[in-house]
Amino acid sequence: MPLKPEQHQGTRVVLVRHGQSTYNALGLYQGCSDESILTEKGCSAASKTGAYLKGLAFDAIYCSPLKRAQQTAGEILEAMSPTVDPNTIHITTLLKETDLPIWQGLAFQYVREKFANEYRTWKQHPHEFCMELPHSPPSYFYPALDLYKRVRQFWQEVLPRHRGQTLLVVAHGGTNRALIHTAIGVTPEHYHCIEQSNCGISILEFPDGSLESGQLMGVNSTSNLEESLPNLQESNQGLRLILLSSQSTSEKQIQQSVQMLEKIGIDFRLNADIHEYQAIVSVRANSEQLSTGLVLGGDRIIKDFINQALSLNPEQLWRLQLYPETISILYYPEPQGVPILQAMNVSVTDKDLLFKLLDNKSYIPAPF
Repeated sequence: MPLKPEQHQGTRVVLVRHGQSTYNALGLYQGCSDESILTEKGCSAASKTGAYLKGLAFDAIYCSPLKRAQQTAGEILEAMSPTVDPNTIHITTLLKETDLPIWQGLAFQYVREKFANEYRTWKQHPHEFCMELPHSPPSYFYPALDLYKRVRQFWQEVLPRHRGQTLLVVAHGGTNRALIHTAIGVTPEHYHCIEQSNCGISILEFPDGSLESGQLMGVNSTSNLEESLPNLQESNQGLRLILLSSQSTSEKQIQQSVQMLEKIGIDFRLNADIHEYQAIVSVRANSEQLSTGLVLGGDRIIKDFINQALSLNPEQLWRLQLYPETISILYYPEPQGVPILQAMNVSVTDKDLLFKLLDNKSYIPAPF
């Protein structure tokens, strides 16, 4: 029987990014282009995701109208059948990808070289980035601001309809980031701060059903794809920090996680508070090879590390829920740059952790 979280647990939303698309494979900007469709690899990953989610019962499913998202949803639902009622599926334009009309269909490298100044603004100040559209008279379009406006409207329309229910959202990397950000109070200035892998799974909870109560329960799990850790999207150099709480995890669980992580490759360990690691970041993030470190600390320290990427007001750290037996991952592509939250509350020892996050309330992390 599909797992059905109890009504009193609030509204739960499971976010899934579409599978690998043809534009992904070619290294092209997609934006709202609908020419990009799933590759064979993307279809396979979506099917695996559906098989993984088969144990869950969703009250409603929302999907972007773009082909790559609808194909992903189709593969997921086919693998989940007959646990999904087709009448619960809703297509909405509010879930379209970040619109980049001038760049869509262009190669990443070409954009970096041809639009160097614009690209720098997009990466460093996405909330200020605009595109001049060839209209008469010319008009200016702000992609990040437009996306955040759309997803806020999505939350405002959807959350009141589904209090106490569990939803599945199949959309895009930029869209899912913005959905997470608007749910927990991250501004468009930090648009790039969370990674979303193809078919990566993230989880949000709204305890009282309102947007203001949003909490982040998990980011970018790829256990559904049988990956120990999500693959890096930026490059295979720089610094990756694996964060493991020594407060909410037993010594036995810590040792099990460490043993699994050592098989993946740990270059160094760090038992320190957030102020003692700056020298390590500045040296190792400058490496031409990927350097991976393990950080052990209390829940508050781990949240402080995660918040380097999100830049939440410290009084809002209650929006980040840490769970036992999980790790979180920060990636520093540049020594002086802001890190990217590659994953949060994922497990290298328990591939079924998602179901515990959605159903187990015996452990309630204390707000900080």
